[in-house]
Amino acid sequence: MSKLLNKLMGKSSSTDIASAITKARAELAQAEAAVATAEEQYDANLLTADKKSLRAFLDAKTEAGIDVDQARARIHRLERDHAAALEAEATDLRQRRYDEAKAASEAAEKRLRREYSKAALQIRDLLAEVAAASIAVQAANEDRPEGAPPLLDPDYSRSQHQLYREVISEDIVEMWTEIDGTRPIRDELQRTVRAHEKNRRGMMRDRSDSDERPLLYGTAQTEHGPLEVVRKRFRRTKILPDQAGWLTGPLACEIMLPPIDAGASPFWKPAHDQRDASNQAAAELKPAPKRPERSPEYEYSLAPKETALAY
Repeated sequence: MSKLLNKLMGKSSSTDIASAITKARAELAQAEAAVATAEEQYDANLLTADKKSLRAFLDAKTEAGIDVDQARARIHRLERDHAAALEAEATDLRQRRYDEAKAASEAAEKRLRREYSKAALQIRDLLAEVAAASIAVQAANEDRPEGAPPLLDPDYSRSQHQLYREVISEDIVEMWTEIDGTRPIRDELQRTVRAHEKNRRGMMRDRSDSDERPLLYGTAQTEHGPLEVVRKRFRRTKILPDQAGWLTGPLACEIMLPPIDAGASPFWKPAHDQRDASNQAAAELKPAPKRPERSPEYEYSLAPKETALAY
């Protein structure tokens, strides 16, 4: 244990010290057990052993007690070292986080200064080009050549436009339906139908059935029991259904590019429309105004009477 304690005198982690405390507590338990055993042996031999033998039992009990005291002292020392190691590690962690945050902030600030203005000006130029093209499209569509389709706005592709019902194919099919039904029963039930002769006792007859064009009847098995069905012809139409869209406004009316310095003109503000965007793109960007120099001023507050006067 002394070797371990000497090792821990150097720089050890809180985890290493915690492991050493666990081992030290196990040794303390062993030492306390040895004390109890020595005391039992001493008490048991008080009336039968001679003084020399009793002195040996007493020495063993004393030795075991010293081991207990040493184990407790080591645990106390390790617990202090463990608390100090935890505090040192917490201090190191705080310093490391601080240094990392400082480095990250400095790197981000340098990149912000180096890249933001350039990127903002590129986006500004793009918005100006889109606005000019949009104005040209509007003018051309108002007086387009005969038979020419309307031109699409540059922002058109940003939206998800509404799609309308579209027929893919049509055919005639025979399927099972309920008596006097106008729609087929579910597809999974179509496979369960067992056809039978019509005019069975108690069987319902479909209103569209006739002697000239007799219908075929059957029974479908459902989760609620048997279902009387009849086979009819249906016009089956395969379609793409209506689908709602999602419209967006012009990008120039949504984007905001603030200045890099307080007080300067923003690179872009949300425009009212494309003409407003075109005017904004032509406007000159103004840098941040220079801050005026500060002039010293006096402030006054009552001072204690014993304060020395300044002349």
